[in-house]
Amino acid sequence: MAKLAELLAELRALPSRTIANVAAGHVVLLAGTLWSDLHYVALQVLLAVELLVFNLATTMFYPQRGLRKHAWDLLKMTGGLAFVLFFLIVTYGVVAEGDSGNALMAGISGLGQITGVAATWTFFYIAVRLGLALWQAHAAPDPRRVWTQNVLSENAATFIAMFFMVFVAIFIGAPLMIGMTLIGLDVSAGALLAALMVAVRFCLALVVATMPAQEMQAIAAEPYLD
Repeated sequence: MAKLAELLAELRALPSRTIANVAAGHVVLLAGTLWSDLHYVALQVLLAVELLVFNLATTMFYPQRGLRKHAWDLLKMTGGLAFVLFFLIVTYGVVAEGDSGNALMAGISGLGQITGVAATWTFFYIAVRLGLALWQAHAAPDPRRVWTQNVLSENAATFIAMFFMVFVAIFIGAPLMIGMTLIGLDVSAGALLAALMVAVRFCLALVVATMPAQEMQAIAAEPYLD
């Protein structure tokens, strides 16, 4: 309880500008997801691709690490994301189909529900985020610190949020779907879980934003764990 109280105090102490910046990015993500009718499974794949793209872009800030180590880091990230995506797909199927049907096949079917609008928005979202992040980093006196603060910290929040959604989908998403069905609300499992994913990511991004400047600087100096 003491740790939780300390975390809540740190969250309350966050500058309003920081909270607004984090909120704005997640509002854009949620609005774009709902507007383009991006399926929940496809949203998770989008975020996985985003992580890989930004992981690849990070290599230019640490050239001394060498191509072989960077390639190994990217391979480890790809394996970890594939592992998490498998469980995200299955849990989506459980929420969407309940006890009936094949949860895995129901989840995989979500990958086939990507419209042209959703694909275009996905490409635009990643391109704009990458371009803006690179511009901000290279325009700063300390590019590594800015890149860590704007990108690596949010990447960590994204990966942890993806992992948490395996449990959120089952213990929160599924009961909500049952409850909304009972009262006659017609909400798709994809839209519900997408909103929950953005909410979880937003909360974790705020938690990451509470990290002290000294700790962020230390991560910027050496963000890789060997």
